[in-house]
Amino acid sequence: MSGSGLASVGQILREAREAQGITLDNAAVRLRLMHRQVEAMERDDFESLGQPVFARGFVRNYARLLGLAPESLLARMDGAPAEPAAVAPTEPALPRSWLTSPWLILSLLGLLLVVVVPIALYAWLNSDGGERPDAPTPAVMQPRPAPAVATAPVAAPADAVAPAPASPVIPATADGTPPEAPASGAAESAAEGSVLHLDFGDESWTEIKDASGRMLMRQLNPAGTSADVHGQPPFDVVIGNAAQVQVTYNGRPIDLKPFIDVTVARFTLEE
Repeated sequence: MSGSGLASVGQILREAREAQGITLDNAAVRLRLMHRQVEAMERDDFESLGQPVFARGFVRNYARLLGLAPESLLARMDGAPAEPAAVAPTEPALPRSWLTSPWLILSLLGLLLVVVVPIALYAWLNSDGGERPDAPTPAVMQPRPAPAVATAPVAAPADAVAPAPASPVIPATADGTPPEAPASGAAESAAEGSVLHLDFGDESWTEIKDASGRMLMRQLNPAGTSADVHGQPPFDVVIGNAAQVQVTYNGRPIDLKPFIDVTVARFTLEE
C-alpha cells in the first residue's frame, strides 16, 4: 500500500491477474518477458527493470494484457493520485483451425502445381495449338546485299579552313530565359517524432512498430551497417542477436542486457 492509502501499481496488477486466473508464468509468456521481470512489476521494484523508459513500457503492456487503463497506472508511477483501475474481462482467444495453417495451404498449392502443370502441358502439345511435325516450314527470304561501290578519297584543298567546333546549345525555358542550375546540397526536412539509431556489429533481424502499430522496420540487417528509425513513441522493438547491436534513443544510449532472452531483446520505448 502507498502512503496515501491507495493500492500501488504492483498490487493493482497482481490483483487483476489473480482475478482473471492468470499465472505468473502465463503472463510472462504472453508479454514475452522473463518471470523475474513480471514479478518485479508486481513488487513495485521498477528499478530492477532498467531505465524508467523500459519500466513504463512494461507496465503499459501488462496493463493492456489485463484489460486495465495504462494511463492511470503510469500516472501513479510518477506519484500522481489515480482512481483504482477497473478490471475488464479478457475474451478467450479463438481456437486456430488446422485448415488455416500456412504450411497446409503451401502444400496444397505445390501439389496443385505438380499435378496440373504437366497435364496442361501434355494437352497443349497434343492439341492443334502445338506445332505439327509434318507442317512445312515457311522459307525465310533474306535480302540480297547491295553491291559495294568503290569510292576514291577526295583531297581537301590546301587553303581549306577547318570548321569551328559547334558550341553546345543550352535549351531555354518557356519564357526564353536559360534554366537555372540545380542547387546542390538541398536541406532535407527534419523527421518528426523520436529517433532510434541502431549499429549492427553482426547480422540482426529487427522489427520496430510505432504508437499506431505501423511497422517501421522489419528486415535482416547485415554486419557493419546502421539505421535510423523515425516515428511517434511508444515503440515496440524486437532485436535478434541483440548482444551485437548498439541502440541510442534520441541520443541516449540504451542498455539491452536486461531485456535479452537467449539472443533476442524485446522491449517497449516510451517518450
